[in-house]
Amino acid sequence: MPRPADAVVVVLAGGGGTRFAERAAGADKLAAPLGSSDVLRHLLARLTPCWPVVLVGPDRVAGVPAVREEPPGGGPLAGFAAGLAALDAGVAPGVGSGWPVVLLGGDQPFAAAAVPRLLAALADGGADAVVGVDGSGRRQPLLSAYRRAHARAVVAALPGVVGRPVRELLGARAARVVEVPLEAHEHLDVDVPEDLARARALLAAGGAGAGGAPRT
Repeated sequence: MPRPADAVVVVLAGGGGTRFAERAAGADKLAAPLGSSDVLRHLLARLTPCWPVVLVGPDRVAGVPAVREEPPGGGPLAGFAAGLAALDAGVAPGVGSGWPVVLLGGDQPFAAAAVPRLLAALADGGADAVVGVDGSGRRQPLLSAYRRAHARAVVAALPGVVGRPVRELLGARAARVVEVPLEAHEHLDVDVPEDLARARALLAAGGAGAGGAPRT
C-alpha cells in the first residue's frame, strides 16, 4: 500500500455549537457520543496517523496540540489563521514547510474519508486549493486543502480574519481552485440533534465506516 501523501490537518473545534446546545440541554456537540467514542474523536480516529493534527479550540484530546483563535469564537477563518500561525511556530514537530494543509470541521465525523482525494487533486492538478463539493454542487469549505504558502499569502492579504468566512480562501485573486465531489456522509456535520441521529444510523448500518481507535 502506498504511503499517504504528507500533509498536516487543522481541525476547527472551537465553535460555540449553539444550535445543538439549544436543543440538547446545553450539550457539547463535539463530545456527543458516537459509536465507541464521540463526534470529534470519531473524526480524529480515522485520519491517517502520519498526518499531524492541530486542533483549534479548547485542549480536549490528549496528545493532539490545541491552539485558540484570537479572540476565541472569532469564526472559522480566524481559527484557520490561528492554525497556520501555530504551524509556523512549530506546534507540530516534523511538519515540512512545503506540506499542504487540510482544513476540516470537528463536527464532521466522517470527513476523513475524503482527505486522500483532496490531497490527490491538490498534487495532480497544480492547484492552489482544493474544495469538496456536495451533491447539489455547493462547495464545502470545511472540507478543503491548500498549498500552505498560498493559504498564508491569502490570510496575510486580508484586512482581518475575525468574523470572515472560510470561503475567502477560495476566492482569492489568481487562485487556482479544483473541486472534488463528496459522498453525502463525508460532509455530514452535526449541527442539530437530528444530524447526530443520522450519523449514528449511518454508523450502525456500516455506511460510513467503523473501527479505528481514538488518537491519544
